[in-house]
Amino acid sequence: MLPKLALDGEATKDSAEQLIHCLQAGDKDSQCVVYGYGVAQPIEISPPLLSAWSGTLLGFSLNRWVHALSANSKKMMAVVENITKLVRANKFTLDTVLYKVGEDAITDAFSRSADASDSSQVVLIFPTLQEEIQNSGGGGGSDDYARESKPAAGSRVQQPAKSKEDEERERLKAEWLNLLFTNQSVAAQSPEGPMPVTFEGGDMASPQSLLVWLGDDTSSETSLIQSFASTLGGAASLVCPSWMQHPANEGFAELSLSAPEVVEGSWYMRDRSSFENEDLDQLHDIELLGRALVETVEGQLSKLGLTWSNVVLSGFGKGAGIAIYASLSKLIPQQVAGCVFFNPIIPFPGFLAEQAPTRHTKPMNMFTIWGSRDRSTPGTYRQLVQQTMKKFPEITCTPDTLPDNDHSFNDKSLSVMSSMLSALLPR
Repeated sequence: MLPKLALDGEATKDSAEQLIHCLQAGDKDSQCVVYGYGVAQPIEISPPLLSAWSGTLLGFSLNRWVHALSANSKKMMAVVENITKLVRANKFTLDTVLYKVGEDAITDAFSRSADASDSSQVVLIFPTLQEEIQNSGGGGGSDDYARESKPAAGSRVQQPAKSKEDEERERLKAEWLNLLFTNQSVAAQSPEGPMPVTFEGGDMASPQSLLVWLGDDTSSETSLIQSFASTLGGAASLVCPSWMQHPANEGFAELSLSAPEVVEGSWYMRDRSSFENEDLDQLHDIELLGRALVETVEGQLSKLGLTWSNVVLSGFGKGAGIAIYASLSKLIPQQVAGCVFFNPIIPFPGFLAEQAPTRHTKPMNMFTIWGSRDRSTPGTYRQLVQQTMKKFPEITCTPDTLPDNDHSFNDKSLSVMSSMLSALLPR
């Protein structure tokens, strides 16, 4: 039997086609996983080949996997450590070509490294500190001088280098954060398309308003919202986009709301000075999801003949957090009519507050409803959210608490939502 799994580390047209030819055809479990970057060119596979094969072509991002969970980075480091041991024990051979800086032609080294047909690893050897001193004319001293001066000089050279590396890392992080939620961000330049719509209800012919629900796609939540659509009457329509089914959902979806740093509130309190790589990735995903939400809703508005001023945003949990970021960071081009959010999970409210200078000017009412027993939204976090909302003077944020409610959307939540929407939905 032919194999059912292929791993493509080259990610080129030829490599993908060859692997598909080697896989078992006509089997739904047959998969070709592309994880390499090739030469950053599209992989072109002819439709007849795909239809004859009938398998699944998947993409895997090693970078995103490593940064998604701290456990993944530990696994990655363990693999690298094992490979290093094999190399040192001469059990894992690498075809290596050495070039000594200052003696060999460096242009040859770069040419060989850029040659895709040459699989040899090009390694540059830099002169030691003692060799640099001798080459610059400062050598000639005794061996004792070399032994005494090398550690001292090394400490003087390495410390500034390390500091410079830290400064460069901080500079790049600041640039990344300053570009987030702007037209120059990576998400703005490379959007990943709209969110799929899982449900439409209410008046879809000639409504006067549009209620947008962005929840966490739990079965109980979905059934309650769908039943609620029939009570809207003929003046409003309801649409439910799904961020959980969007390609950019991975990082935010894997956030554990029972993690100690979430329950104790320290995760929410992080600011730009303490952000780690996975935090930057998560903010990037939030922006991608926010732009996807805007694209989905604009499609609905065009179909219904409405504008953003006819929209009421609502949601639960992580979905509510995405909607809040989309509204307050001005990804939504106009101010909406109002918002109702239940147990919103807002990553890093302190960073969100930095978006206040780009706010809308039209007043808006926002209601946040918290479960009194929701451990994933501690009191310190709720206070921080309220303080953040005060940075946006045009927003009147009214918090409320549902007694005995945990992190769930239930009949009590639906009853509160119904009473609030009667005042928010444009008529």
